[in-house]
Amino acid sequence: MRFDTVPMPPAVHGRPRDTRGYPVPAITPWEGDAPQFALTDYGRSAECARMRLCSVCNTVMPRGTVWRVVGAAESAAIGEALAAGRPYRNLAPTLEGPGHRACMLYASMVCPYLARPNARRGLSADQPDELTGHVVRGAVRGATGAVVGFGDYEYAVTESRVLFRFLDVVEFLPHDDADEHLAQLRAELDRLAGN
Repeated sequence: MRFDTVPMPPAVHGRPRDTRGYPVPAITPWEGDAPQFALTDYGRSAECARMRLCSVCNTVMPRGTVWRVVGAAESAAIGEALAAGRPYRNLAPTLEGPGHRACMLYASMVCPYLARPNARRGLSADQPDELTGHVVRGAVRGATGAVVGFGDYEYAVTESRVLFRFLDVVEFLPHDDADEHLAQLRAELDRLAGN
């Protein structure tokens, strides 16, 4: 599915666009006029964490459930825990902040890396470490990803990064190809519009 045919959440409409027309998430850094999609802007991420702003659209998230898109390894771990009737909590922090359900469903479908199992990263992390070592140009997303709803999140703003942990899985929407979320996204946009 082409990104410009995916229904866009209203709050995303006002986001800046890259030269192709892709909306740029709130936490994405810029280098000149070019967004650096594979990277996370420290200041923007800290602001989103502290003010409970969606990392995609930059608007306030109500108290309660938050969502994020997870890759193959975390998706598998969540799926296994849920299948075994065990709780899941990501004990390892992540740099990826939360967002609204509609925004994360949308992001999972329009971000080439998140949407397809054979997608490859376009950029590498500036200074790879234990949290960003996987951000390597050409790395493949791999098998099943997921959009996951969590009861809440915790965060820490350190001198060099913003770290997130997510609590209590309340919704698990796995996908091989994120186009599988189209019906969920349409239903969520209808719900938000009061239809």
